[in-house]
Amino acid sequence: MERVSRIENFIPKNDARLLEKAEAAKPVLKERTVLPQQGNVPCSLGAGESATYDFGTHWVGYLTVKLGYSGSHPDAPAYFTVQFAERLSEFEENPAAYRGWISKGWIQTETLHADRLPCVVSLPRRYAFRYVRLTVLDVSRKYRVVPEGIECRAVSAADCAFVPALGSGDEMLDRIDAIAVKTLAECMQDVFEDGPKRDRRLWLGDFRLQALANYATFRNLALVRRCLYLFAGTRFPDDRIAACLFTDGEAVADDTWFSDYALMYPVALAEYCQRSGDKEALSDLYEIAQKQIDLTLSMTGADGIVNEEFVEATFIDWCAGLDKAACAQGVLLYALPYGIQLAKMCGDETRAARYREALERGRTAAKARFFDGRHCVSNGQISPASAIWMTLGGVLTEAEAREALLGVLSRPTAYPMVSPYLHHYLLEALLKANDPKAAKEHLLAYWGSMAACGADTFFEVWNPLDPDASPYGGKIVNSFCHAWSCTPSYFLRNRLL
Repeated sequence: MERVSRIENFIPKNDARLLEKAEAAKPVLKERTVLPQQGNVPCSLGAGESATYDFGTHWVGYLTVKLGYSGSHPDAPAYFTVQFAERLSEFEENPAAYRGWISKGWIQTETLHADRLPCVVSLPRRYAFRYVRLTVLDVSRKYRVVPEGIECRAVSAADCAFVPALGSGDEMLDRIDAIAVKTLAECMQDVFEDGPKRDRRLWLGDFRLQALANYATFRNLALVRRCLYLFAGTRFPDDRIAACLFTDGEAVADDTWFSDYALMYPVALAEYCQRSGDKEALSDLYEIAQKQIDLTLSMTGADGIVNEEFVEATFIDWCAGLDKAACAQGVLLYALPYGIQLAKMCGDETRAARYREALERGRTAAKARFFDGRHCVSNGQISPASAIWMTLGGVLTEAEAREALLGVLSRPTAYPMVSPYLHHYLLEALLKANDPKAAKEHLLAYWGSMAACGADTFFEVWNPLDPDASPYGGKIVNSFCHAWSCTPSYFLRNRLL
């Protein structure tokens, strides 16, 4: 399911004042040196031979390899590759055979020459990995390469030692929580990255979920503030918030707009201001946040239903063929109460009244258009996504929501939930439908299946029935440490236990 956005001659609208405030909140990354589990045990490698190192768990950082030799003095360069893997199964794939639509530049492999041995090779790129494989491609017959030491300078804005263990009394729940905390920590760099392997960007949908998990664990309010200011500081010329930002160097908005992600900006701002009491951020960012809702309302017909342009611009999930009309409507109805909260915080009763009217009209229209009395139906299609967003949009009563959600989850569907992003919102919907038992059971079944298959961090895409699934055309570019998968800690620490 290819999803590429490109706007010719795109020039983002930058606000130097807001970007300066974002820079002031930039964290100093914590560093630690980590070694492979088996220690730095020397071996000798000839042409075509490999050594694989296990660092025990997932790390994000910079690798240094110390190389020596055995035999005669080297009379030719050592020609070798260093491959990185978040999961051992990544080594089973041939990078040269990948033909997916995401650039193979994300594949974590370096091909190097060592002209003079012994030497120390420090790789300049940052990598996300647990496993490292060093393979000698070719070497003179007069000597063998000896890897004498390998270490990683791991970096993160968070320290998992700061977060107390869950201590639920349930071994699997405790394990799920610990993996979720590790997932979030690895994604907390200069910003809340979506994935430290790929894309290493600040994505708005991921960010909102990371912020929720962060409030329950690391409580790093400064990093949330930084990201809110970054999104506001570089945006579309018409004030739309970009779906993601490039932040390696000068912050720049990507020319990608997801209408449902943009509506998560006022949601995230309201949640941050409630927890932080940051009146400066509220004052600085209020109008930009509310413009995301105002833009959506301008794309809504007199009947209260969002138009096709808005629907087509939604992400919702990686599910191919999913009809998103009901979902898009639900996202607007989900965001409006947060817009009302922000308006109340700023004493903007005129806007609050307008949003309340839009909310009531939109819910009435949505129920008439997308609910048949038992199922949520989007242009003839029944899917979990439609039931989730109709529930979160407040369209259904608790009883109606429970029946719609449990009904669609119990039947085979051609439009299943693909991403942990949508699975997060399923848990939110089940809780809104007042069914915490079903929410807990789903958390255990879905995230627990990742834990059971040996996850150190939670994955970008996961289908327990198809573990090798990839929306990109190859598992080798999947991210196995991904931000939108980290929210079990939020639910377990704040909502379920």
